[in-house]
Amino acid sequence: MFGFRLRRSGRKKTDDYTCEETGVVESSVCEPSSMFKSQLRRGVVALLALLLLGATLTPLMLYEWSPVPSHCPVPEPVRPVEAKLVPTYHGPAVEFPDRFTLVLNSFRRPQLLQRAVAHYAQCRSVDAVRVIWCEGGLPPTRAEAPQYYSDVKEVRYDIVSNSSLNNRFWPLEGLRTEAVLSLDDDILAPCEVLDELFALWRRDPHNMAGFYPRLHVLDKQCRYRYLQGFGTLTWHGAYSLVLTKAAMLHRDYLEYYTNHMDPAVRQHVDAVHNCEDLAMSLLVASATARPPAFLHSPRVVDLGKGLLKVKGISSGKKHGDIRSGCLSFFAERYGGVLPLVATSLSEAAAAGAARAAAG
Repeated sequence: MFGFRLRRSGRKKTDDYTCEETGVVESSVCEPSSMFKSQLRRGVVALLALLLLGATLTPLMLYEWSPVPSHCPVPEPVRPVEAKLVPTYHGPAVEFPDRFTLVLNSFRRPQLLQRAVAHYAQCRSVDAVRVIWCEGGLPPTRAEAPQYYSDVKEVRYDIVSNSSLNNRFWPLEGLRTEAVLSLDDDILAPCEVLDELFALWRRDPHNMAGFYPRLHVLDKQCRYRYLQGFGTLTWHGAYSLVLTKAAMLHRDYLEYYTNHMDPAVRQHVDAVHNCEDLAMSLLVASATARPPAFLHSPRVVDLGKGLLKVKGISSGKKHGDIRSGCLSFFAERYGGVLPLVATSLSEAAAAGAARAAAG
């Protein structure tokens, strides 16, 4: 039944195993052959060598990525004595201080947009869902495509004339909340996690709060570099900005960004079709002189990452290089130095605990 020929005793050799036949059809005793043992030993040695090489080279490769190398003459940014006066939102007064407006950014991904609308319309703290519509033509009506709308929340499509990334910070008409959650359509966050972010933001409402931290650094040539992933949290254990693909901010900053920020910054965003989130982070940091608030939550899922990622701007191979170039250009517009404030994760956690205890 198992392919063995009945014998009282004996051995037969395969490529990887030598099997001892016991004379009973139902059982056999197998042990690795000398060739297999040798291959296994070589594989283990090679794996250990790779791990050792990685542990040795990683610090050397990341040596140039330090927040401020000692030989780089970077001036201190000019910090306001008190919070900088931010231009106020042009629309009506706040009606719902205990809610936030969700601004969805989507472009030609109808299934993601429909799923996002359906999900976030169920969140109790969401006052309204505003979708930046830049796909050309008019958005579908409720009669044509009810899946683009909700029966429990207002869903409004704000039509813009082009696909500029600056449009995600357009000061939308009729905002009834001071809190605005900027969210990409490929971000999945449970409603209760958004409530946590809202509570965190309300402790410092003129700052930003988000889920995805990043760090700006200087390389050995004293050029600004954009650092993400391993370099941000694991290696440096610090961050200086949060991405607006999932971040909360005050509606006043929409007015500031569109109508009062240095127009050269917006022009550069259009030129590279990238970096609008960096521009907003700089704007907020220049007004507050504080790092943003960071909320870690493994329950927030970015469909733009991983094996099943959907295609987006950040999936390009030169994404990091483009953003590093943006930081250098923006630094010139801010007097040669970025106003971003870096903070360690431990300091951020301690500051958050202190705010929670005080408030």
